[in-house]
Parts: sequence; C-alpha cells; structure tokens
Amino acid sequence: MVPRVSVIIATYNRETLLPDAIESVFSQTHRDLELIVADDGSTDDTRGLLATYGSRLRALFLPHAGSPTPVLNAGIRAARGEFIAFLDSDDVWLPDKLARQLALFDRQPRLGFVYGNLVFLDPDGTISGPVVPSHQLRSGTILRDLVRDMFVHPSTLVVRRALLDQVGLLEAAAGPVEHYSLLLRLARASEAGCIPEPVALIRRHAGQFNLVHGARQYEYTIMTLERLASGPLPWSVRFEVRRTLARHQTHLARVYLSDGDRNRAHQHLVRAIRAYPLHRPTWRWVLRALIASWSAPRAQLG
Repeated sequence: MVPRVSVIIATYNRETLLPDAIESVFSQTHRDLELIVADDGSTDDTRGLLATYGSRLRALFLPHAGSPTPVLNAGIRAARGEFIAFLDSDDVWLPDKLARQLALFDRQPRLGFVYGNLVFLDPDGTISGPVVPSHQLRSGTILRDLVRDMFVHPSTLVVRRALLDQVGLLEAAAGPVEHYSLLLRLARASEAGCIPEPVALIRRHAGQFNLVHGARQYEYTIMTLERLASGPLPWSVRFEVRRTLARHQTHLARVYLSDGDRNRAHQHLVRAIRAYPLHRPTWRWVLRALIASWSAPRAQLG
C-alpha cells in the first residue's frame, strides 16, 4: 500500500542522536507512514544502527556530499506518500505532530503546506517555551512574512507531494539556505496552514549546522531573495524584498567591518542603500564605516 505520509530524515554521523528522531516518528499517533533515512556517507556506525530497524524503515546509503540538499532530494525521489514530511536527524517530533497537521490538510484542501511551532531542547534536557512568537504564526498567503523572516523550521514542515513536484526539489544553488529557498517557492505557489502549538523539539548543540552564521549565510540569503525578485511579485512582496535586502546587506557590512575589511563593507552598504534608501540602520553603519575610515589614517600617522 502507498503510505499517506513519507517522512524523510537526512543524516550524517549522528549515530547517538538519530535513534531519538527515528523513535519519535514511530511513536506518532498517525500510523499510515513510511520512514526514509538518507545517510550522507556517515563514517560512524549509522549503517549498523539502521540495520537494527529492519524493514521498519527504508535506508538510503549515499556517497558523502557534505550538504543536506542532494541527500534530502534522494529521499524525496524515493518517497511514495501523498505528503512529504521532513525531520532533522537531531530533532524530535511530539506524538500528535502528523495527526494534527494532516487533520488541518483535510479541513482545508487548498493548503499546500503546513508548519508548526517548536521548542528548543538543550543538552542538559531543558526545554524552552514556544519559540515562534504568536505574531509570526501566520496562515494563508505568507510569502511576504517569509521574505521578512524565516520562521518555519524544516522539522515542523509537511508538504503536499503534488506541490513539491510543481515547485521542484531543493536547490544546490541556494547553499546553506536551501530550505528557505524551497519555502519561498512553496509560499509563492500555495497557501500555508499553521499549528500554533509546538509540534517538534529542536536540539541545540555544538555540532549543529544551522548555528554556523556569518558572511556565507547572508550572501546566500541575498542571492535567494534577488532570484525571487527577478520574477513577477505583488508590489507589497517586492517592497518587503527590497527592505529585507537592505537589512541583510547591512548585516554583511557589519561582518566585514568587524573583520577589518572596510572596502567590502562599503560595497555592501552601497547595495543596501540602493535596495532601500530609507533603512535607518544602514545609515548608522555608514556613519560608523566613515568614522573607521577617517580614524585609521590618523592612527597610522600617530
């Protein structure tokens, strides 16, 4: 039988954390599902661990790519379900996660994807309160909201397979913001549903890929937003893109100023002004950059 939901876990060297993720899938109150674990060439005993589950899951063993994009895409291609759900290999679902989201799909057939709130799980076992504030928990057309801020965690996401086929797989060109790129395409093509209560526990730990911030993250986010703006958009979304581009260009300038690269900082401040001249934080950093440029020669003379 074809399962209603295909759950995809991409993993790499998470032998100690992966069992919690897997068991949280098997503990779902919604039982009509298949679990696909796509392994990115792990060098620990992930293969042996997955073998202990036998036919309860489907394991894909792939050459190491060093990026979740091709691993997740392999899982999507292998999936058979009407819906696709994603779970990071270090995260955990709450037991009624899928049941609540599928019920929302059933009540509102126009929805193309559904997400939910989340809590953080710290290494000492401490669980935070709900992370996504109520004003960001939007349903319906959420493209403008997503342009402003990425508030949908992949481990809370369920997508109709038909919509995923329409917008395409994750894109390697999006680099470390591949999920953000996908979500923008989903939100451009369809309405979203939201479960305002937490549906997943998101681990915070030293090896977490998405804790790595800096210039690369901002650069790929800017590229993704510029690609979005290259197509037709409602004026309100286009306005939000320009304002968000100014914010990210200013963040990049701050990164380069902290590294002492004033020339690149100046370039990104100019791009921020071109994107949205009324972004006041940009002008504050323009002033700081000018002061830094003026002070450096005087310091050398001293």
